Amino acid sequence: MGHATRSAPLIAHALDQNWEVHVASKGTALAFLRTQFSGSDVTFHVKPGPEIRYARRGNLLKIALQIPSFLSSIQSEEHWTASLVSRHNITQIVSDNCYGVAHSTVPSALISHQLQLPVPQGIRWLAKAFVIRQAKRFDVIWVPDTPDFSLSGSLAAANPLDHQVAIGVLSRLPMNGEAGNWNRVGMVSGPEPHRSLMESALRKWILADSAPGLLIAGRPGGNIEQEDNLTVWPNPSQEELASALRGATTIVCRSGYSSLLDLAALGRSAILVPTPGQPEQLQLAAHWKERWGMTCVSQTELKRGVLPADKGTIPAHHPNELAYAVLEAFVTD
Repeated sequence: MGHATRSAPLIAHALDQNWEVHVASKGTALAFLRTQFSGSDVTFHVKPGPEIRYARRGNLLKIALQIPSFLSSIQSEEHWTASLVSRHNITQIVSDNCYGVAHSTVPSALISHQLQLPVPQGIRWLAKAFVIRQAKRFDVIWVPDTPDFSLSGSLAAANPLDHQVAIGVLSRLPMNGEAGNWNRVGMVSGPEPHRSLMESALRKWILADSAPGLLIAGRPGGNIEQEDNLTVWPNPSQEELASALRGATTIVCRSGYSSLLDLAALGRSAILVPTPGQPEQLQLAAHWKERWGMTCVSQTELKRGVLPADKGTIPAHHPNELAYAVLEAFVTD
């Protein structure tokens, strides 16, 4: 979902330029993109890719056991991409962190902030070599961050690539509009089972307060719910989401990079809850705590329902304009 949401403004800009646009994804991310661009002249495709599975505990081991299938999926993506290019006369490719979605004769750009994978110290050299090898498939690497890596920290800074370009903040949220009047706003995201565990905890946290609170459930196709002071939006529009975040007294969300980009675009702080067993989110939460003073809690602490104050501050980072210019140059040059 995070990759889909941060790609959405680039898709919208491509449509504004009257380009022929093909969008490939799968699962919930594809369902989200279909709702966001319903009625638009977009051709959608179901893309092959790994089904990464998570557990309540022992995620690192579970993920490690899936590495062979992940590597195999890169080759499957490569074959699928070659077929798509041939069938639809694709002239440029923009891939959001899908290593196999590149083509030897078609200009290809990779969007990624994960230039140094968050792995144990002893195998970082291997992870670095892997990323460099995969990056060579692409003509350019687009890092959705500022040139000094203020948002992604060492995830991008620890392995700078010769053909990388900083494209600034990506966010689908509009920068203008009214502020909502919600007190507590919780945003649910992440893979199962942690998505459902977070939703349950956020429901209790919002219901414990008498003021109007909002839960953004991240379930495309779901129904709006109302329980006492709690309102549940399964899949709000970008205008509704921006309004809710702009006016919220307290925001709780994952430390996934796309959620952080939305916060940076609006200049809003939040209480960050890393997904258990995901080193990237733990690393980003620690970086944002150090850089911007964000409050970070574990999922276990969230389940207890009593959260510390949100003390962070971050200046607004105007999104998308640099990325639009980079995209236009990539397609038209």
